[in-house]
Amino acid sequence: MPKPLNPDIRAAILHDIQAGTKPRNQIARDHGVSGSTVTNIAHQEHITSAFDRSQTVKATQSKQADNAALRTELIAEYYAVARRLLARVEAPHTVALMGPGGAELVTTRLPSLRDAQAGMAASAIGIDKALRLEDRQGDGKVDTAKSLLGGLFATLQRAHGDAPDGSG
Repeated sequence: MPKPLNPDIRAAILHDIQAGTKPRNQIARDHGVSGSTVTNIAHQEHITSAFDRSQTVKATQSKQADNAALRTELIAEYYAVARRLLARVEAPHTVALMGPGGAELVTTRLPSLRDAQAGMAASAIGIDKALRLEDRQGDGKVDTAKSLLGGLFATLQRAHGDAPDGSG
């Protein structure tokens, strides 16, 4: 059993607790005791408001709500980028080709298979990032969405795979 605390030290700790100007661990360091000793003295003296953490809890909850709102915005942005990238996969594509007279701009009905694949991969990355953020939100629908994304990607690859030059 630990030796009893010197009454003068206990009185000084109690004075610091009642003053309310120092955090618990600072009081403990100042008097060479553990943080639990300071807490026990506060409880023994029925000082229930000492080291009140309600403001910290409220601030933490507020920050968590702010972060959730930010994640929601980022999710929408990732989906919007993915949608734009997917639209480009099936849009006319202009490339510069070198001909006998120099560079010529040629527009094809679809991008090359390599460009379409790059667009699909970029879109999938955006969707994956959105899904990861949604998973962080805790809605439980991420595995279903990943399965749908995988199916969509495979279908689009097959659709573009029938044209060797990617032009359809």
